[in-house]
Amino acid sequence: MYTFTLFLSLWARILLPLLFPDAATAKEREITAPVVENIVVDQVTWSMNRRLSWEDFRGQPDEKNPHHALTAANLAVNANCKNQGFTYQVNCVFLPTESWTKNKKSQQLLEHEQLHFDLTEVHARLLRKELQNLNCANLKEKLNATVSRAFAKWKADQEAFDTASKHGVNAEKERQWAATIAQRLRALESYK
Repeated sequence: MYTFTLFLSLWARILLPLLFPDAATAKEREITAPVVENIVVDQVTWSMNRRLSWEDFRGQPDEKNPHHALTAANLAVNANCKNQGFTYQVNCVFLPTESWTKNKKSQQLLEHEQLHFDLTEVHARLLRKELQNLNCANLKEKLNATVSRAFAKWKADQEAFDTASKHGVNAEKERQWAATIAQRLRALESYK
């Protein structure tokens, strides 16, 4: 099982200034986030060389939830438009304190949760690919829709994975999804 969240920084850095354009000067539209003190976000950035371990799952299990584990992952999006130069960064992150398991012994379950994280990286790469088509001139018009579509596709893909694999119980479907995710990561290698 998985969950995802949209970081507040996306809204603070990108969408609020677009909704309230008078907040930036006409000469230089810089989209920035307000400074927030003393906030530490515990996260693991996706890497092919760093696989998840059960020690990463530090959240409190939801005993009422019928699933055995939950991977909280996110697409952390930061975008900036300064001096008509558009820059962006998209990170696939795992949130340890929001992720939990009821079974720290099952390697099969851990591999299922890793696939959720890997699938999130697929969508991070897809979003990076889409964002390269934006610029400061079309940012206001296209950014919100681009990010919204990316998140909707990500959510649908995660749900399709869980449905097809029956949350990791159907080993054959799980293997098929694992192969497909690996292939998609290779195909999107230039967007990592």
